[in-house]
Amino acid sequence: MNNKRLFGVTLLIFSAALLTFKLSSYLQQAQHNDLIMADIENRIALDLPRLDLSNRFLKHSGNHDAIVGYLQRLNMQLIQQPIQVNTINDVSLALTNNGRESRIEYLETSDQKVAITFLIETRWWHISDIYTFMVLLLLAFLFSKWAELINRTSLKHLAIKEQIEQLPLINVQVKLVIDLQDKVLAINDNAEIKAGLANKPLCFYLALIEFCVENPDVTLNQNKDVPDELIELANKYFYRLTQLGHTIRKRPNFTNSLEKTLSEIRAALDEVLIEHSQLKEKYYPPKAHGEGSRSRLHSYGLSNIKADDIEVIGK
Repeated sequence: MNNKRLFGVTLLIFSAALLTFKLSSYLQQAQHNDLIMADIENRIALDLPRLDLSNRFLKHSGNHDAIVGYLQRLNMQLIQQPIQVNTINDVSLALTNNGRESRIEYLETSDQKVAITFLIETRWWHISDIYTFMVLLLLAFLFSKWAELINRTSLKHLAIKEQIEQLPLINVQVKLVIDLQDKVLAINDNAEIKAGLANKPLCFYLALIEFCVENPDVTLNQNKDVPDELIELANKYFYRLTQLGHTIRKRPNFTNSLEKTLSEIRAALDEVLIEHSQLKEKYYPPKAHGEGSRSRLHSYGLSNIKADDIEVIGK
């Protein structure tokens, strides 16, 4: 809906509300006027015996001045009301209408019929109504502007939402994080799940990852000696732990108890990969299966690991 149409609809609604209010006020005022006229008629009926009215049947001219004075005193009491009494029978105050309605009511006595002329203010519109209508125009204009602003804001948010929904999803790589400061393993999408590692398995695992990244096709068999390059890398990481302030009594022998070292690494990975079992193929040093020749052919190397699959803090 455009701004002009919205303004017109709003003005129409406000105008209808004003007309409804004025009609209700008019009907209420008319009912109020009827009650006031009934009270005036009762008052005049009670005062009739004391009023010297003319009587054609009796050929009595009456007291014109006294009736005029009575009308003036009566109207003084009605000065706050929208009704004035202009005439009783043939005696009139000659009041000007000024847009007021003239209404004649009759009182019947035993010997005559008394006509009473009322002047009733029946204006629908007052000067205050003009101000009210101007205020309604202003309110309708402001409301249409406000509605237009809300509509534009809603459309803007909707457009932004649609653009966001149409954006391609960014695939955040899930990778293993090894923190040398705290000697823990974690996955980058859930830092709350962590697993600690002792010095020897931590340094050996880091060395194993770096060695396998540089030598992806190498076979590491537990029945053979650990390659010297891998031992050097493990010692390098051990030296880094000492630089970070970890209290270390003795440098571990990375060639001894290899199966125990690998078991500790696997246990820590089981903890952090509990929600990512599919990543075990990448990070998990394979276990040996079977006996004899099959065991001798087994490699604990990480054949699927790449440099960007791991993040080392404090390296």
